[in-house]
Amino acid sequence: MVRARTADGEIGIMPGHEPLLAVLQTGEVKIIGSGSEGITAQVDGGFFSVDHDRVTIVAEEVEVGPAASPSSVH
Repeated sequence: MVRARTADGEIGIMPGHEPLLAVLQTGEVKIIGSGSEGITAQVDGGFFSVDHDRVTIVAEEVEVGPAASPSSVH
């Protein structure tokens, strides 16, 4: 699962999501793998793309924070 804030609001991406291209807003991006701890990062703008169960994030500035557990994703 990937969660991020886009120009259109918060978005959560699960496997099988339809293709998407969005503009990222400044804020937190959470990436959680199935049954594993994830990554939390602060981004300062960029793009968010989903295609064929693959998420691509291109950000202008990124600061990677502590790992996130699946239970901490809201």
